Amino acid sequence: MSAGGRLKRATRASIALCGGIDGARATVDRVGRTQVGNWNNLNHPDLPMLHDALALDEIAIAEGRVPPILAGYASELGHVAIRLPDPDMGTDAVTGAMIAATAEFGEVAVRLRDAVADSDFKPMERDEVAREIDEAQAALARLKALVLAQDDACSQRPRSGDD
Repeated sequence: MSAGGRLKRATRASIALCGGIDGARATVDRVGRTQVGNWNNLNHPDLPMLHDALALDEIAIAEGRVPPILAGYASELGHVAIRLPDPDMGTDAVTGAMIAATAEFGEVAVRLRDAVADSDFKPMERDEVAREIDEAQAALARLKALVLAQDDACSQRPRSGDD
């Protein structure tokens, strides 16, 4: 799928989260229904400008979902967009994040093993393995954020004798 196709689908997903074309038009508040309809049309080349894309993705963020347009652009640049966890979660959260990251890495291994078992690594299988890798990277990024937050929390605590 082309970059334009992926971004179009991401834009359509964001528009759907806004309640469709009319809801998205109300969200961006600067463009007409026709313009939003063009963004939503897979056969039309227009995409929202950055400020409009951010406004559309705010609905997903408010609902705790992955913002579709941001994730689409990140993917085009070879990155993954993830929501970082609350750093005040504590050391139990670090342990849970480590377990989650390990489980995700195991899923990459299983998917890759299944994909190459017949010695024919098909494009669809490569995409599935890549998606598993993205999920593992996201889990590792969440773990890293928690670990670094723990370090920051430790450095901000008064040391004994500093009272």
